[in-house]
Amino acid sequence: MIYDFSLFGLSFKLKRNTQYDILYKKLEVIYSMKLSELISSLEIKEINGDLNLDIKGISHNSRKVTRGYLFVCIKGFVFDGHCFIDEAVNKGAIALVVEQEVCPPRPDITIIKVADTRRALSLLANQFYGFPSRKLKLIGVTGTNGKTTIAYMLRAIFCEAGYKTGLLSTAQNIIGDNINTSYMTTMESIDLQKSLKEMVEQKNEYAVMEVSSHALALSRIVGCDFDVAIFTNISNEHFEIHKNFTNYLEAKKKLFLHLNDSSKEDSKKFAVINIDEEHSQEFIDCNRVNLITYGIKERAEVRATNIEINLQNSSFIAETPSGKVKIFLNFSGKYNIYNALAAIAVAITQGISLEKISKALSKFNGAPGRYKLLDFGQNYTIIVDFAHNYHGLGNILRNLRTFAEHHIITVFGHGGEKYNKVRAIIGEVIGTYSDYVIITADNPKSEDPLKIAQEIEEGVKKTDKNYVIIVDRVKAIKYALEKANQGDIVLIAGKGPENEQIYHNKIIHHNDEEVVKKILMEREKIGRA
Repeated sequence: MIYDFSLFGLSFKLKRNTQYDILYKKLEVIYSMKLSELISSLEIKEINGDLNLDIKGISHNSRKVTRGYLFVCIKGFVFDGHCFIDEAVNKGAIALVVEQEVCPPRPDITIIKVADTRRALSLLANQFYGFPSRKLKLIGVTGTNGKTTIAYMLRAIFCEAGYKTGLLSTAQNIIGDNINTSYMTTMESIDLQKSLKEMVEQKNEYAVMEVSSHALALSRIVGCDFDVAIFTNISNEHFEIHKNFTNYLEAKKKLFLHLNDSSKEDSKKFAVINIDEEHSQEFIDCNRVNLITYGIKERAEVRATNIEINLQNSSFIAETPSGKVKIFLNFSGKYNIYNALAAIAVAITQGISLEKISKALSKFNGAPGRYKLLDFGQNYTIIVDFAHNYHGLGNILRNLRTFAEHHIITVFGHGGEKYNKVRAIIGEVIGTYSDYVIITADNPKSEDPLKIAQEIEEGVKKTDKNYVIIVDRVKAIKYALEKANQGDIVLIAGKGPENEQIYHNKIIHHNDEEVVKKILMEREKIGRA
């Protein structure tokens, strides 16, 4: 006989013997929860069936269901989980959470009907994993740009101060010694709560996470008890999800509403807001806990003065409620000074000394794929950066324009299945601050990469700058490097640390830095031959 069981979402199979009989019974007791307890936080419309069931796991993906699971039927953008009930039941689901009537009826399966299964999934996951965010100091950062860099800065500061800190970000998820590539800014709620549970088990004291507008709109962080929420900035992006700016803004504000409702002690909760941002007052107005602002132009609690920036690094004096301190950063850009100010503000709320903050930031070399200078002996500057929207691209290109000795050559392509109306705007921004633009592909997915490039082209044309469309990204990078002369700057933007290029029918390995290295090393070999 084969025992199959699930442990925090991982499936195991064991051959039967006396030793494994005992182990299996122990696992069944430890890693299960009565359905009646599991659903205690849900707003239920109707229940049909037995609630005295031992639930071994939860999933919204029928392919991951095993014996004893609760299957949550979510209506997604492409698939409807209600259409996969048969598969889930055949794989061992003993209970369902649904939004609609189940046909045909299933008298042998417990069915729980709710108004919103996405919200229900978050609440169920939180209950199943034991409310892990209550056992951590949870910091969430939201905004159009800067989230990843701020998250990594905070982890660097907390680690310097001696706190074990987990990280959930666009680039990586770090839990203890495990560092894994991330595939979305904010993971689905069941995976999020599982990750937070693992942080608790790893004795983490802090958890820093990026919180996307998508995750906020889709209730992925419902049930998370935050200690600190950060607002960086906001621009006209992600309308493929939110449809308009108002919806996007309201989604971002939800992080602060969650902070207000957090079960943590109000006197120890903080909202950290970039006061220089046009819409900062809306975030301030919805906040009900301690407020600390940061900025450069406006009078803020945490403010940067005596700013010095060059192509490689930057420095400033941070004026804070705890005093003044000199900050040195190993990368360029005023926007990165804003990122540092956000991290400093949070660190101060947690009682970390200015000395430790300064030391941590001076040693911090940047988040993966953000403003990465590549030096392979070439006589021009190459920068790989994740900037992929007009706000982020404008930030980095304006900064580079300040220091460009000669020409700026930009390689860029907009992602597929995104709001296409911004492509011309992006093209105009790139053309405005670049001397030469190479339009290429960046994860076109189901869209035609040439069509995406042509939509970007419409914006570049408005600037009368020279440009070329080279859809093959490797060839586009090679062309940029061949075109560059001494003193030029080549910006390869959009993908940053990513290792994949996603097409409608295939996924291929691609990393911009690897491509640059290979091209320049081959050129060097030819030169020596």
